[in-house]
Amino acid sequence: MFKNYLLLSLKVLKRKPFYTFISLFGISFTLMILMLLTSLFDATLGDNQPLTHRDRLVIVPMLERTRTETDTIMKIDTLATSYDTTYTYEDDIVSTSNGPMSYKFVTENLTKLEEAEHYAFWNDGYHQDGYLDGRKFSFGAYYVNAGYWDVFDFKFLHGSRLNEQDDEGANKVVVITDKAAKTYFGEATASVIGQEMQLGAETFRVRGIVARPLSDSPMFAGDVFFPITRVDQREIDSDDVSGGFGAAFLTSTSGRREALKNELTFLGDNYDMSGVEFYDKMRLFNATFYEGYARGILQEEDGSKALRLLFIPVVLLILLFVALPLLNLVNLNISRVYERKAEIGVRKAFGANGSDILYQFIFENLVLTFIGGVIGVLLAIALISYVNTNDLLGITRLSYSYEVFFYFLVVIVLFGFLSGILPAYRMSRTNVADSLR
Repeated sequence: MFKNYLLLSLKVLKRKPFYTFISLFGISFTLMILMLLTSLFDATLGDNQPLTHRDRLVIVPMLERTRTETDTIMKIDTLATSYDTTYTYEDDIVSTSNGPMSYKFVTENLTKLEEAEHYAFWNDGYHQDGYLDGRKFSFGAYYVNAGYWDVFDFKFLHGSRLNEQDDEGANKVVVITDKAAKTYFGEATASVIGQEMQLGAETFRVRGIVARPLSDSPMFAGDVFFPITRVDQREIDSDDVSGGFGAAFLTSTSGRREALKNELTFLGDNYDMSGVEFYDKMRLFNATFYEGYARGILQEEDGSKALRLLFIPVVLLILLFVALPLLNLVNLNISRVYERKAEIGVRKAFGANGSDILYQFIFENLVLTFIGGVIGVLLAIALISYVNTNDLLGITRLSYSYEVFFYFLVVIVLFGFLSGILPAYRMSRTNVADSLR
């Protein structure tokens, strides 16, 4: 039966080449775009290193300082028999400043949070020029603490991470990405470990090589990672609460994130600002990974609100994008199926029942969708390779993960079934006499 259905489906596709071409084009193009979107979402928001534990992550990218003054407003009662005045007092924020935190602030205040299992600090405000054999390279420089590698689980290809001793001694060692290794040394193999890199006016020894992350993020978008104490000494010595450092924390479970966020909020609200000359109030921005992602795109302070504002429209747009070609394909299928009313009438006259007709047309549509899906996969793979090879999305690279292909397979099956079920059902109910007229 299966073989008969398959042979019949292939013959039907050859019968109307134009309809087949239009259907295949619509299916392959739509599924190619869906695969690209799925791949992009997987690279950006999926469970990939170095963000495998993103469900336990709380990000503190910056703090906000405000100065509040009390305005005295005099009101004159002109209806009174005597000259009477009253005063009201209202608090008004007259100045606001927000930005990353200082080294002193993060090390003195964010290392002993009860709900934080691991903490990461980094400074990404620098670029380092590398020199080799008269050639010059420019690398994004990150200065990170030893806990950075606990929060962000980079995939180490060779060598090892920076450690507490490197922080304490400001050691001249670095961890580099595989891309930086290939750029500077021409290879990203184990032989690079222990070799020296001239970065700026100093020479550093390569401690480890990590795989370049799939996604672009200000938390780990560097090429070369130094011990945090190798940062500009002025950053280390600054007594200000603001500076160039971000922070991220891992909780023991995802359910503890809200408790850590509340702890951070309490810390900011109750921070002693008596030593600060101008500002008198502090707020620590904190968010989960997805809240931080939405907040960064929409510039909305409320993380939960930003999440709703970003993802609800995205989901609706994706559904609309899928629905429009699906409806067009249904219309094409209906036209194609109605041309075969006489064939259906003959089959029913020779004993075929409604379920046989229904299964046949659903199977035919699944075959058509599968062929279109294969074409879509090949087009998507070619486009993904082109995008990644030419870095068209910056550091973000589209992935070929098993999850992407699984989602794609599910989409193909659903697409074929949904676009074929309605016309197939209607034709399975066709009256024999009406079909043979």
